[in-house]
Amino acid sequence: MSSGVEMVLSIAKDALAAQQDGINVTGHNIANVNTPGYSRQSPVLEAKEPELYGGVLLGRGVDTTQVVRASDQVLENRLMQQKSDMFSFKEMESYMQVFEGLFNENSDSSLSGLIGDFWNLWHDLANNPSGTAERVALYEHSALLSQHFNDLDGDLSQLDTDLTNALRGGIEKINEITAEIARLNDEIVGLENDGMANDLRDQRNTLASELTEYIDAKIFEQDNGSFTIVSAKGCVLVNQDENYDLQMNGDAVEWLGSGGAAVDITNHITKGKLGGWLDMRDEIVAKYQGDLNALAEEFIWTLNQQHSQGVGLEAFSSVTATYDVSDTGEELGTADSGLDYYDRLSDGTFNVWVYDSAGAVVGGAPTVITVDADPGGTTLASITADINAVANINASITTDNKLQIDAAGGFTFAFSDDTSNVLAGLGINTFFKGATAGGMGVNDVIGSNKNCIAAAQIDALGNFASGDNANALAMTDVQYASKSIGIWTCDRRDGNTEGTTNATLEDYYHAMVGSIGIKASSISGSRAFSEVMVNELTTMRESISGVSLDEEMTELIKYQHAFAAAAKLITVADEMLDTLISVK
Repeated sequence: MSSGVEMVLSIAKDALAAQQDGINVTGHNIANVNTPGYSRQSPVLEAKEPELYGGVLLGRGVDTTQVVRASDQVLENRLMQQKSDMFSFKEMESYMQVFEGLFNENSDSSLSGLIGDFWNLWHDLANNPSGTAERVALYEHSALLSQHFNDLDGDLSQLDTDLTNALRGGIEKINEITAEIARLNDEIVGLENDGMANDLRDQRNTLASELTEYIDAKIFEQDNGSFTIVSAKGCVLVNQDENYDLQMNGDAVEWLGSGGAAVDITNHITKGKLGGWLDMRDEIVAKYQGDLNALAEEFIWTLNQQHSQGVGLEAFSSVTATYDVSDTGEELGTADSGLDYYDRLSDGTFNVWVYDSAGAVVGGAPTVITVDADPGGTTLASITADINAVANINASITTDNKLQIDAAGGFTFAFSDDTSNVLAGLGINTFFKGATAGGMGVNDVIGSNKNCIAAAQIDALGNFASGDNANALAMTDVQYASKSIGIWTCDRRDGNTEGTTNATLEDYYHAMVGSIGIKASSISGSRAFSEVMVNELTTMRESISGVSLDEEMTELIKYQHAFAAAAKLITVADEMLDTLISVK
């Protein structure tokens, strides 16, 4: 049994140590007031077990049993999940600003402005069908319009590439974070045999929060204090002291399991920066690139179909189709032919007019070529043979599977009354080439000779005049015609589907641009809402875990006074001991 003086000294010593612990912890809090993710710590003081002395149980002082952190892991997890939503919308909003800039309708070179000027130039040509200036202006502007389609398609493709590169960078960061969390798991489990590894837990929470900024993840704390982190499709990113990497395989995000097998989780990632980048790339960019191509496809076809019904200031001496086939023996009206506009062909006929050097119709009438677009019908080989049978012209197939027609010396030829659409389908006597926004351009024949712009039409006797504007007027009327145009719905989980809508070419584009604005506004609204939620949860976290300098200063004064009192107690005990010694 300890003597009374010894007990006082022991109590004083323990009190000094406990208050010193309190001062140390408080100082640690103050030092980390600005440390991201830091949770306020507090010492847990407990009275020591009493001891029987002189028949009375007397207290033996105080012990610091542990240092705890003020943290609510449930709240931390909620905050992480909300951050995951917020960063997804933030990334989408950032890229949508770039996306909207591509379709800026406020500039002088907007696509709608270029299309409007395109129709105006056809009106100008209709007013003066033989005018060289009008033809050159129409050609130059059409080339500019085509280039704008090309540029938009290229910009969207570049945005797609940028998003894929962002995904690669994000995956590298995720792998770094999960590796560090696995390392901290191991360290925490090893240290917590002697108490809570508070600072390491804060570091791990900060890393877990950063991880959820990139990808949606669920966090589970195991009995031994380690984190298990599970992401999309139930794939484990961290388990104990092991982490599992992600990788990019082409455009796909894959999870690498312990056996080395790769699992595609692209369409299961819904949140975080990766989710935002994937939604932007595979849904928004994909949809509007599909819609832009659908607009370009219909624009090219509609103009070509009408242009092929007309004739320029002069007939052709030679012409080569702009569209090729993959198999010259396959029916032109089937997908197997490889023809871009195979589905626009129908059963019908067209006239081939041949003119002598004086401009008179050879034979006084055209040769009628019949087209059978059904399976088993007209092929490139058969139509080439049919045209080749016409006197004074030669038809052949080029090495790249295109139809080529050449007149014999002193003769020319032209076309009219195509009810099969085969001329437009093959790219004979057409205005544009290509079938997509990226491949659109003005027909090279027109580029070489502006007289080939078909403002006139051939009459029943084969005559056409330089002052005839019948086809030019028909071309201007195209702008008012409602067309069935493809419209895309892109969903990473349910797949992409193409529907149709009936609209004029300009109305379709205006609706597309309006849809982009609505989508951007919706994303901005979602970002703002999720940001408010994050701020509220952050405030809640700070009220629990944050360091208040005012409170810490109060705690510091309390521990300081207690430390001084404990020191005084040692002085008292020393004086008591001196008194006892002097008595002896």
